[in-house]
Amino acid sequence: MRRFTVAVGIFFLLCNGVMAQDPREQFKFAKFKYDNNEYEESLKFLNLAIAQDSTYVSAYYLRSEVYYKLAQYYNAILDINHIFKIERNASSADGSYYLARAKAFLGLKDLSNARQDIEKAFMLSNDKTDCYYYRAKLNIATNDLAGAIKDLDAAIKINPQKAPYLLLRAETKTQLLKPVKDSNAYAQILEDYNNAIALEPKNHQTYLARSNFLNNMGESEKALKDYNMVIEMSPKKEEAYAKRGIIKMNNYDYRGATLDFTRSILISPNEESNYRYRGLCYNNLNNYNEAFKDFSKSIDLLNKQLENSADKEIMTNVLAETYLLRGHCLNLMGNNAQACRDFLMAHNLGVKKGLNYYRKYCGIY
Repeated sequence: MRRFTVAVGIFFLLCNGVMAQDPREQFKFAKFKYDNNEYEESLKFLNLAIAQDSTYVSAYYLRSEVYYKLAQYYNAILDINHIFKIERNASSADGSYYLARAKAFLGLKDLSNARQDIEKAFMLSNDKTDCYYYRAKLNIATNDLAGAIKDLDAAIKINPQKAPYLLLRAETKTQLLKPVKDSNAYAQILEDYNNAIALEPKNHQTYLARSNFLNNMGESEKALKDYNMVIEMSPKKEEAYAKRGIIKMNNYDYRGATLDFTRSILISPNEESNYRYRGLCYNNLNNYNEAFKDFSKSIDLLNKQLENSADKEIMTNVLAETYLLRGHCLNLMGNNAQACRDFLMAHNLGVKKGLNYYRKYCGIY
């Protein structure tokens, strides 16, 4: 009996070994990991499958999608190119391959090649929904917002059950139409956000998108509810804490805002605005020592980021305003000498108020 048990065990081990060497089995594991957003793990199984079968087209295609998710766009393009070498005869599947490569070209901001591949995808694909969607993204990249909305309208008409299409149309309409509260454009955009949430009620990104829109429209109480939902679903979403903190700060809930900015800092310690806003809250709570520390941290981060900033003028202005904030804080602490230095620094950075405050508090014309 024992010999039989051992033999059965060896048999199963051998079977498992064969399965482990089967690229189709590796592909199944890879697809399972991909569907669960475990892209690094999926990549490992796909590499094994392709190593065992260098002509496994489905594995190359899925790996290109994994590379796209990991923002390794060049590798995604290489995998699609390899598929075209394997499958030399045109087929309906080529539309999917061209679209996958177009996405990667968009990621690389290679708009010319992206456009060529999207046009080929349109010609070869039976289902053109995603073709419209990615051409809309291409149009946004070239600032053709009206063209993007037209493509999104077409995609949504074919398949109205895709939340990403609705979200992108809402964002694009907001950028193009610049809606005001209670306008027709506002109603259209809010409807898209609402429908997207109805389709994906457990996706925190849809709530975050709607909350940002509502916040920008001045509907802070509605936005606050959405930020609460985002935090409930995704407790490590730094942006939601920061945006909620600003709403609380504007509503004079400085203690509540301080807690939100602190949570945001714990998640993203190099985001200078959180220190600046928390410093303002501490200042309004008369906790000047903590306010001084936060303003100083904000200034340190801004100085480091200024060198590589794409918009130095805006960042320089923020830096100057932060020197003013720290100057006022120092003045309230009784450290007039350093406060005066901060007011002058703000003036030297281009903010005229700095000299006014210097004249007011420092007694020197």
